Amino acid sequence: MRLPIPRGRRAILALGVPLGLAAAGGFLFMQMSASPSAPPRIPDPSPGQLGPMLALDDKVINLSQATPGGYKYAKIGVTIELRPSVKSFYDLHGTERTKQETTELAKHTEDLPLLIDAVGGVVSAHDSSTLTTPDGRAALKAELLAAARKVLGTDEVIDVFFTDFVMQ
Repeated sequence: MRLPIPRGRRAILALGVPLGLAAAGGFLFMQMSASPSAPPRIPDPSPGQLGPMLALDDKVINLSQATPGGYKYAKIGVTIELRPSVKSFYDLHGTERTKQETTELAKHTEDLPLLIDAVGGVVSAHDSSTLTTPDGRAALKAELLAAARKVLGTDEVIDVFFTDFVMQ
């Protein structure tokens, strides 16, 4: 015995409704059973703790000449504090910490030229009159932090530190 093939509106109802429900159920199952898209965020370090430190080489940078007779060059050293990839990093000491820090920093070796370029671009936009004031240096630090976060990612960079700052 052969069943007749439905035609017209009955065909849409007879085939479309079960297929639509099956597709919706499959989609819902995939969404509910999928793993979370982002791993849990590693917290900021507690007071007295530091993340891995990525030290950039000292650079001599030409300053903007907006102030006549001002300093022309700045020698600047910057170290970037990174967020570790594992929460247990903050509990490590001695050689274990050194080994983990080396692993963490190795992930960013190809980003070094981009970071150095970003530091040069930010510093060269300033003139000596702004960099000789505490507010000017704080603004420069904030700009360097934003530039580092743009290169490495907002969640990767915790802070930026000056390790050397000389103008001449």
